[in-house]
Amino acid sequence: MPGQKNSFDEFYTEIMSEMAENFFSRRKAMESRLEGFAGIADEVRAEASRALRHWKTFFVLVMDEGAVLRFCYQTGMDAGSLPALVAAREPWLFRLPFTLTQSGRYRKSVRYAYEAMRQASLNYLEGRYGTDPRNPSKKILLPNLAMLKELTARINAEVVALNCCQSPSCVLAYAKTLDPAALEMEAIIGGGACQDAEKIDRDMAFAPVDFKSLNLPELPAPPPLETIQPLLDALSRAMFSARRQDALAALARVAAQ
Repeated sequence: MPGQKNSFDEFYTEIMSEMAENFFSRRKAMESRLEGFAGIADEVRAEASRALRHWKTFFVLVMDEGAVLRFCYQTGMDAGSLPALVAAREPWLFRLPFTLTQSGRYRKSVRYAYEAMRQASLNYLEGRYGTDPRNPSKKILLPNLAMLKELTARINAEVVALNCCQSPSCVLAYAKTLDPAALEMEAIIGGGACQDAEKIDRDMAFAPVDFKSLNLPELPAPPPLETIQPLLDALSRAMFSARRQDALAALARVAAQ
């Protein structure tokens, strides 16, 4: 009857509109999430670059790569990958502390560089508080490596759910159940439906985030200065005593003008 047909058409249109809105809104939300993730990854990469510049300064001041690695090992830090990571970096520059002796200036500079390197590393690994760009009166934890790893896991779980639980082929299959004419036509034509569905799902699937492809370094978390200062000062005294002129040249290289 015409009235029944009109009611079915209205019901079909309403259902399909809701499905399409839900399907595409979820996909758009995921696209926005991935764009936001890329922006956060860029901010974390900038923090990594700052941390590596601080590590470079520490290497420059100590002068001996082997001595730095031994010191790191003695203080519980796995720094084996650091020489390659800092090789092409420019050192972070700072104002040298005022002291009465050159040896004192060198020793205090090494301490200062270590503390700055520690803070830069922790900013990268665990984050620091800064101004919320959306609300300048509010402080928020800024992007960091730990946050990015957690966000990667959450996004990848959402990607799996979106690809599996609301795949394009599932939406199309449900739509066909509401359209007997389409089902009848498919039955007459036959074949290829399964392969077509698989291709649609592959082509429209979201790819999970490949965290390794971000190429973010794994840096050690340096212990507080007060817990390792005797060892650090002993290293400074040994290096200055053995290589006085090189130590002065290292100070000149990292001194801010």
